[in-house]
Amino acid sequence: MNELELTPDIQRWLETPPDERDINAGAQLLLRVSRNRILYNNIIRNPLAKASLLEYHLRKILDRRLPDTSIEVKSNAVEAQSPLVHDAPRRTAFQNGKRPDHDELPEEIRNLYVVNADIMRRMREAHTRLRLITTANSSNPDVDRAAIVKEITLLDRQYRNNWNRYDHYVKDTPVESTVMATDPRTVQKNAVKTLNLLLGKYAKTPNEANAKRIRQLYATVANPSEELCKKMIAAKLL
Repeated sequence: MNELELTPDIQRWLETPPDERDINAGAQLLLRVSRNRILYNNIIRNPLAKASLLEYHLRKILDRRLPDTSIEVKSNAVEAQSPLVHDAPRRTAFQNGKRPDHDELPEEIRNLYVVNADIMRRMREAHTRLRLITTANSSNPDVDRAAIVKEITLLDRQYRNNWNRYDHYVKDTPVESTVMATDPRTVQKNAVKTLNLLLGKYAKTPNEANAKRIRQLYATVANPSEELCKKMIAAKLL
């Protein structure tokens, strides 16, 4: 089967409620399109924790394959949908929890982890308020819901940006030089830049913490270049 013929299958998978999705089937779809077995293995090893990562990549693939949907409409749909699809806000594609070198990071970067815990609490409270709005307790439910959706969207954007900064900071470099992306379309490009920085540092001072971080980031790259693969092999990380 031509990989383009998988588009309806990808769309059906994404339209399935999150708690009813077959993660293994979704991972197989992603593998057949991206041919990135490391990413596939990373998802299969911990399917519950990697569900949002799988959704991110499949949704990105689907967006590229729906030419009759305008960029503006897709952008608005993703922005409105992202805080509302799940009760808990989704992390960036790179976020796997607290970094192994967290305690060695600058205070400004460590604080992002703490701040996001509070943002998550506020988003959950907003989701609860949103679900409680009915015609019985509101004279204009649509207006009241729109205000809360706007609040959630702004919090979600801040939440993702914070993870972006936290994820992409390279230890022992100036905080302001951190390579990060607020636009999902540039996330993959900047992941490769971050990987190259980390691989350069790893070549000079190899250690297990950096090796783990490099493998985690590499696993999120949907279509790694031949050059990047060679660098990973040379560092004995593949």
